[in-house]
Amino acid sequence: MASLSRFHSLANRISVRAIFLLLILSITTAAQAAEPWTPASLAKAETLADSPRWRALLHYYPGTLGRGWKSQVDDPDFFLAPDGVTHPRAELDATVAAFYLPVTDANQHAVCRFPARWHWLRDELSLPPAPLTTEQCPERSQWLGIIKPHSIKLIFASSYLNSPSSMFGHTFLRIDPENIDSGSDWLSFAVNFGAEYRPEDNSLLYAWKGIFGGYPGFFSLLRYHEKINEYNRIENRDLWEYQLDLSPEQVQLLVDHLWELRNIDFDYYFFDENCSFRLLELLEVARPDVELTDGFEHRAIPIDTVRAVLDAGLVRDTQYRSAAATQLQFQADQLSTEHQGLAWELAHRKRPLTDTAFTTLPSAQRAAILRVAYQHLRYQQSKATRDSDTAALSLDMLRQLRDISASEPPQPPRPATPESGHDTLLVGLAGGRADGNGLVDLRLRTSYHDLADNSTGYLNGAAINLGELQLRQRENDSLQVEMLNFVDINSHAPRNRFFDPITWRVRAGFDRVYTEHDDALTARVNGGAGVTYEVGNNQLAYGMAIARLEYNPLLEDNLGLGGGALAGTLWFTPIGTLQLEAEHYQFTDGHERHELKLVHNLPLGRNDALRLNLLQRQQLETRFNEATLEFRHFF
Repeated sequence: MASLSRFHSLANRISVRAIFLLLILSITTAAQAAEPWTPASLAKAETLADSPRWRALLHYYPGTLGRGWKSQVDDPDFFLAPDGVTHPRAELDATVAAFYLPVTDANQHAVCRFPARWHWLRDELSLPPAPLTTEQCPERSQWLGIIKPHSIKLIFASSYLNSPSSMFGHTFLRIDPENIDSGSDWLSFAVNFGAEYRPEDNSLLYAWKGIFGGYPGFFSLLRYHEKINEYNRIENRDLWEYQLDLSPEQVQLLVDHLWELRNIDFDYYFFDENCSFRLLELLEVARPDVELTDGFEHRAIPIDTVRAVLDAGLVRDTQYRSAAATQLQFQADQLSTEHQGLAWELAHRKRPLTDTAFTTLPSAQRAAILRVAYQHLRYQQSKATRDSDTAALSLDMLRQLRDISASEPPQPPRPATPESGHDTLLVGLAGGRADGNGLVDLRLRTSYHDLADNSTGYLNGAAINLGELQLRQRENDSLQVEMLNFVDINSHAPRNRFFDPITWRVRAGFDRVYTEHDDALTARVNGGAGVTYEVGNNQLAYGMAIARLEYNPLLEDNLGLGGGALAGTLWFTPIGTLQLEAEHYQFTDGHERHELKLVHNLPLGRNDALRLNLLQRQQLETRFNEATLEFRHFF
């Protein structure tokens, strides 16, 4: 019994000692988990806080006057340190500490909120396991299960003539799952960055807020086919798809960072902190070895950012997706004038589908006519409320088309890629004579493309320029400003049987007005509206009513208001663009002005051109002629 009693006593002592050791071990393990830093990781943290990837993950840029750092994220929820917006190291320390906090709500834990930070810092600092893994984040796992990211495309939506805010084009990303079928987009998602504007804001207020940061910007994710419907079918914008050379791991890191940016606001600026700039930042997270955002701190025109991605070697392949309007116009052009009229009448119920003028035609011709009529009807439906009669007619057309044709319709030829066009900054140097005196001009333009510039890669008849300065040194005179344009937009979309856009023009800035003995730099706003038609191949003819309001010191009452008319033509030839234009104003004080100009732009390569300008003007009873030859370089 004594021996058994001693055994029980020993067993009790051993049990107590084991429990004590286990308690010490658990406390030590907990302490190690709560303290992830090692001497090596502490030493490396300073380097990581200044690394390109950490700056990309937090969107840090040099602060005022190049001092320190400041994040462009304008949402405090994105930062874990009180001063994280301006202190990269403080944000890194706070992030690591947050990874090891107890889990109360998995979706709100730092590992689940910031998976891109966690995966990168864990690998770089050899961090111990956190209280949970990213696979244990319910909302993130559900989200990834829906989008299934594997590869990414950069999408460029071409210019849209009748929308000033869309004339620069637009970029967004497309996320594809693995083994996606060629041509299928139903499983893909579009990543877009845009301004959160209010529908009640008018166009002028929208432009003002867009330029000066009056709207918050945010990332959104939606089905790619919805984006196609918006851009490709409703706004009639051709899409260019650039397959990016990113590994699945790099794609996952980009998507993880996109998850971190959900519901996070940035200030939105139309010219720099815009859709294209933010997408470059996402790509820099995936590939910190390339510096895509360099040079875009003050202006980020979408096509320039596409060129930056191409120049960095990030593109494997390029595909073209023509807009519904592009397909309709191309297929209509294959028809005779008579058959175009028949297609239009069928679409507008001027003739029934049983009309003998249609039913007696050969099946191939009926299919071509019916295809154009159906597409035109669908185009009209995209811009109007759908009604039952139109839906029934559309269905009848589609059924007949399937019965009489099994062949695929002809597709528009692939045009020149957008990046093949000239760059968007311009410097020009001209020499010539005006009213018998020699002159030299210097021109500087911040963007983008005018009507006579080389049209390769751009839309014929579309022009938008924001910021153009022309300095002139006249013989026996001082250097002076000849012209300063803040805004110069032209939209010359041609009208035809199937499309009826309005041609319009608006300009705001200063130009110099002359009398026989004096001149003055005049503030003015002018513009107009009218129509454009295609005349033959690659030729546009246009006319519009115009108006001009100016503040002119040469006038008796300083203010001048005039109205008139303008007519012109554009030829896009193998040896450049030729423009002939005439305008006439009648002002309220009784004086008249007119201008006749001839412009020939001869490309010397992608980014160089010679431009001949011949001008005849009458201003304030003074008539003079001007001729200049200008060398223009884009960069």
